[in-house]
Amino acid sequence: MYEKLWDFQNLYKAYRKARKGKRYSGAAAAFELNLSENISRLSDELKNGTYSFSPYYSFEVTDPRRRVIHALHFKDRVVQHCLCDEILSEVLEPRLIYDNAACRMGKGTHFAMDRLSKFMRNHYRQHGIDGYFLKYDIRKYFDNIDHEILKNKLSKIFDEPELCTFLYKIIDGFEKTSGKGLPLGNQSSQWFALLYLD
Repeated sequence: MYEKLWDFQNLYKAYRKARKGKRYSGAAAAFELNLSENISRLSDELKNGTYSFSPYYSFEVTDPRRRVIHALHFKDRVVQHCLCDEILSEVLEPRLIYDNAACRMGKGTHFAMDRLSKFMRNHYRQHGIDGYFLKYDIRKYFDNIDHEILKNKLSKIFDEPELCTFLYKIIDGFEKTSGKGLPLGNQSSQWFALLYLD
């Protein structure tokens, strides 16, 4: 599986996804100036294990609530797209329960509302209005994901040492508190967060 990450064509597809909506930004334009050279360099670094992520940069969003987003630089977003599209989605998607609608292709708010409506109709037919809802939120979920627990889950799924080393490098590259936390804004963080509670 790790070979998919440094495959030139996969990295090129990832670049095309990463530039969507950002093609004329400075970072995307600079990467595109020497496109084949930049993709070749990424491929070589990933292949020989010398690739390293640039430090995150942070910004704040306030809609729907205040959150600090930790974002990757453009070249790292290319690698994230490649990792998520070619490896994580392929392996983790079939493992997730059907009704989990978060950040999954073809699912989302409308899918979740339709599933809830179906469950409510079924419940009403069987039990009438007797029943209850449990609505909850995990406080600061991304900030509290334990790195060791997540790495243990991943090690049971991926058996390639190079790939595991790379995944662990992503996980350990960010901490909110000692040994805990994933950055909001990473595509891989979404997949890791889905797996963590699955």
